[in-house]
Amino acid sequence: MPVLKHFINLGIKQMLIEEYLASELQNAGFAGCELQKTPLGTRITIRTSRPGIVIGKKGRSIRALTEKVKRKFNINVPTIDVETVDKSELNASIQAERVAYSIEKGQHYRRAAYSIIRRIMRNGARGVEITISGKVGSQRARKQTFRNGILSKCGIPAIEGVDKGRAHVVQKSGVIGIIVKIMPENYPIPDEFHIRRGILDEYAEEERKAAIDEPDEFYEDDEPAADIIEEQEEVADEELFDDTEDSEEKEVSKDLSEEQEEAVGIISDLKEEEDSEEEKEIESEEDAEEE
Repeated sequence: MPVLKHFINLGIKQMLIEEYLASELQNAGFAGCELQKTPLGTRITIRTSRPGIVIGKKGRSIRALTEKVKRKFNINVPTIDVETVDKSELNASIQAERVAYSIEKGQHYRRAAYSIIRRIMRNGARGVEITISGKVGSQRARKQTFRNGILSKCGIPAIEGVDKGRAHVVQKSGVIGIIVKIMPENYPIPDEFHIRRGILDEYAEEERKAAIDEPDEFYEDDEPAADIIEEQEEVADEELFDDTEDSEEKEVSKDLSEEQEEAVGIISDLKEEEDSEEEKEIESEEDAEEE
């Protein structure tokens, strides 16, 4: 048998076994299974939230299930192990079965979906989406989607970080399909980042210590600090002296300009008085000639 065909047949066989176990363990919280080839036979690991129902009293149920799987799928020496799911509220397959069970018992699909969403979000999920398709609420088939939180739709986070589960409900009007998608809170999303404050504090402490231990360097000539301070003081005094001289010159020039304006004003007043006296003399002479 070619290698490609061998792996295809192995995948089909695992899918059929998983569907059969899901139908046999409807009320046991079935969450999937894994097949593993061993030197002694085939090991089937069943994940469930209620392992007591799968095992049964004194192991009767699991022995009967092993015989059924052996006869139906022709598996040599099968061994079934039961693995308990820690948080069943974050397992999509278990929650899809719960939604299907609620609808099958007569509960309205909206109420069943919203109650499951609230339970999932309370238990620490980042986001959840429930899709119910079929003849729900009318004679024509349609699809209803209920969402809450953040759920990746594409890329690696949608493939690896989102858990998907499916379930079916058979009613008189037809088959209702249920798909549940859950994204856990602990899955890292690429666009989220956290700053590690401890590293920044350590770096700042190293910089502070380096600044304290580093010797003070003033100039390349290694001049004493006292001489440098004196030179700086002399430069500051010279600048202050220059500023005071400039201010005094400005004040003197201001005073001179004020005195010049006063002198010009006095001269203009005298000229006006002389002109007025000459005009009076001319007027008096003209009056005398007329007489």
